[in-house]
Amino acid sequence: MNASKTQYKKNDDGASIGIGAMIVFIALILVAAVASTIIIKTAEELQQRAEATGDDTRDELSGKIQIIMAYVSEDDGLAATVDVEEVTLIVQMAAGSDTTLISDISWLIVCNDGTATVDTNTGSLEDANNIFAESLDGTLMTAGASVTAGQTFAVVIDTNANGDDDTVAANAVDDGCQANVGDTQELRIIVDGGGETYSQLTFNAVDAGSLIV
Repeated sequence: MNASKTQYKKNDDGASIGIGAMIVFIALILVAAVASTIIIKTAEELQQRAEATGDDTRDELSGKIQIIMAYVSEDDGLAATVDVEEVTLIVQMAAGSDTTLISDISWLIVCNDGTATVDTNTGSLEDANNIFAESLDGTLMTAGASVTAGQTFAVVIDTNANGDDDTVAANAVDDGCQANVGDTQELRIIVDGGGETYSQLTFNAVDAGSLIV
């Protein structure tokens, strides 16, 4: 009898290599998808932050008050004395500003009478009882009035009114930032949702009409 010879072939592992390559390919696709999602999300967040920053910057620059001049004025029927009873600011809404209610505009004056006590005089151009904004011809603005970009108007501040002074003892008199000759005071005009304007008031004289800015 002739002995049969059996031929043994080498294992064919080509298929297993193909599956491994497919697994690696799919993994790369998944990693790329995750990475692209993160990049897109980050780009959107950066865009939103940039837009928000741009809006805030635009509001700060355009939605604010410009001080043209300020001078000592006087209360109705009262002559100026040693102390300044009233100051008038001539202001203008900055170019590009949105229409702004006068009730959204407020002032803050910080003063020192030479002691450790710091007084403040603050208020809104329109509150429940008073309106402190006038047109240039002296006509008092009405409740609910608004101002537009480029509009010039006057702000009349009574310095003899009681200020917001937390350091004043009970029943003590707070002069509300009345000024004498040589005094300097810090003034800020704030637009709600807009910008803030800073200026220094310098009282070289206290007579009516004396410039302080």
